[in-house]
Amino acid sequence: MTKPLSRSTLSSDAYATVRAILLDGERHAPGDKISVEALAQELGVSRSPLWAAISRLEAEGLVEVRPRQGVFMPAFRADEVRDIARAREALEGMVARLAAAQADEAQIAVMADSIDRQAQAIAAQDRAGYASANQHFHEALLAAAGSPTLSRLLHALYGQMMAMCGRQPFSFDQLARNRGEHVAVLDAIRQRDGDRADAMARQHVNSLVQALLAAGD
Repeated sequence: MTKPLSRSTLSSDAYATVRAILLDGERHAPGDKISVEALAQELGVSRSPLWAAISRLEAEGLVEVRPRQGVFMPAFRADEVRDIARAREALEGMVARLAAAQADEAQIAVMADSIDRQAQAIAAQDRAGYASANQHFHEALLAAAGSPTLSRLLHALYGQMMAMCGRQPFSFDQLARNRGEHVAVLDAIRQRDGDRADAMARQHVNSLVQALLAAGD
């Protein structure tokens, strides 16, 4: 059960809390209708701040508001997933290229640690642990690129893909392949090879999206 929001932090917390609830993959699958009333009761807030949060989420493409029908998670649409993937591929390639040019040793160590934790999670067949380590790697990569604009754009794309695809039950073989692609990206960054870092990041996104599309069929 989500903790009710404090009145003193209501305006700043409502959006982040609702976003996390809708994208955690535990309650709402792609295409599901969202009960705004139930969310308001759970969070202990009126409908006004909740609708303000939903308006922001709609602007980001994370929910769909249908007049006289309600609020829905976006349904899985292969063509839209491909479109999001094209944008994500270009931006992540740029992020990896920037990281290769300027990442410091501490940032590289953070990425390496997240890859080690991915290996440990795969060995333990710990999906939640892998998801956490995977997110940590991508956050560290964004930090190493040092571009708030790219970070903001990619976070929006990550959210759109999560909303549309949900939590796909990838096999541990697929997770191991994903980890191997992270290793290739980091190796290129360590060698300060921007072209290869760009190519490896693009390849990683393409591989991930192909797996998502296959799981969604």
